[in-house]
Amino acid sequence: MTSRVLGQLRESLLAYYFDKRVTDAWAAAFRLPNMFRRLLGEGSLSVSFIPVFVEAQQDNHLRAQNLVNSVYSLLLLILGCLSAFGILYPQPLLNMVLDASYLADTEKYLMTLRMTKIMFGFVFFISSYAFMMGILNALGQFALPAMAPTFWNLCMIISTVLPQRYFEHTGDQLAWGVLIGGAVQAAILIPALVKSGFLPRLTMNFRNPDFLRVLRNMAPGLLGMGLLQFTTIINLRFSSSLQEGTISYINYVDRLIELPLSLISVSLGTALLPALSGFVARNEKKKLSQTARHYLEFNFLLTAAAAIGLYVLAHPVVKLLFGRGRFLDSDVFMTAEILRTYCWIMVFSSGVRVLTPAYYAVKNTWFPALVSCACLGVHILVAPQLMAVYQVHGLMLSTIISASLNLSLLLLFFKLLVGDFEYLHFFKNVVGYSLLALTAGVGASIFFVIQPRLPEGFWFLLPNLVLSIVCGIALFVVAGYVFRVTAVSEVLNKVLRRLKRR
Repeated sequence: MTSRVLGQLRESLLAYYFDKRVTDAWAAAFRLPNMFRRLLGEGSLSVSFIPVFVEAQQDNHLRAQNLVNSVYSLLLLILGCLSAFGILYPQPLLNMVLDASYLADTEKYLMTLRMTKIMFGFVFFISSYAFMMGILNALGQFALPAMAPTFWNLCMIISTVLPQRYFEHTGDQLAWGVLIGGAVQAAILIPALVKSGFLPRLTMNFRNPDFLRVLRNMAPGLLGMGLLQFTTIINLRFSSSLQEGTISYINYVDRLIELPLSLISVSLGTALLPALSGFVARNEKKKLSQTARHYLEFNFLLTAAAAIGLYVLAHPVVKLLFGRGRFLDSDVFMTAEILRTYCWIMVFSSGVRVLTPAYYAVKNTWFPALVSCACLGVHILVAPQLMAVYQVHGLMLSTIISASLNLSLLLLFFKLLVGDFEYLHFFKNVVGYSLLALTAGVGASIFFVIQPRLPEGFWFLLPNLVLSIVCGIALFVVAGYVFRVTAVSEVLNKVLRRLKRR
């Protein structure tokens, strides 16, 4: 939460200090190294490595250490080559992911090219961080890895507010902030790895049986995660063909959606993979299925409420966070409208992030890859048709359709490929949770009752928005408790027990 709040502050400062040309260039340049980070670090490597590491670690320490050494030695080789290529020859990559109209704007393209060269070393540091985080998560250590991105955001905030006179070109400070922040974020985890006894050591032994299993599991994972990340690149190319500022608007909307998404589904997905892998290692398939369904329902309840809240309060939220400096009222309107269209992606994308670890836990990485492939094909076909009618909103709708298809297919084949799934019980709860989530939107709507009675300005907007969010959450919790919704009661009781202990 600390990381995401600071991340939102970072984006607000970015909108305040820089015009849309600079923020478009930064968002476009950052997309490539960020894609490789998710692909190599948080993607196929982590999900193929963690189940095998959990199994090896339960056997003996030496076996697990040998696996860590082999995997990280290969990762260093790949990251070194990839980072060097991205720094020296970024032009071919940018030419593939940007529309011809964007490339024709020479000044903007050269700015994007310069930022890409500076930032590409970020891939090396952040992928190393993601691998170390996977080891610590598998050992049951979640706090420090979750806090580490906070330091990246702090570096970005500092670089954003640094005076331009310290840099030769506008926007360079943003690129240097990414690179330095990535190095700091990775370095934070090294002491914890040393203490746990799993600090990677270089080795040329790539015949380790566990290492070969990881490689076999990585192949479909790379395909699946690659296709998933390719969706973001496709979206970049589509959005770069639209009016200036669209890339920035989508980037700001992504950050707003990532705040609740990361707190809920990413946290759940991170914690679930080692837990579900443990069930498989102990041959407790029934517990795996029950746990996956329970947290999918819990995830749906929270993300549906968050999506409805963002839909209702889209304009005041964007106005409060971004509506100052170089971010004009017209920018606020455009961003808010995109947010109202795109906020529903949370429900489907988060469901995929919670269900996928169950497939990976049983070492089935092929099916999620095939599903991603099918969904990407649908997106590539549907997006241009919808964009022709609805512009940027068509692109967002196509992404939502693709994500909903992904979740539907993972659900449909869960019983066949993973374990038993009580579909009737699940869909019954989804209907009830949808109605409950609506109460959050009803409570948040008090904003529009109060706002006409208040003067304009930040200090009147802030308390009204906070009050409206609190009312939405309170009504949601009370309704859940009154109607005995298990997920709400469980969380509320845990919070109350914690408070009593203090």
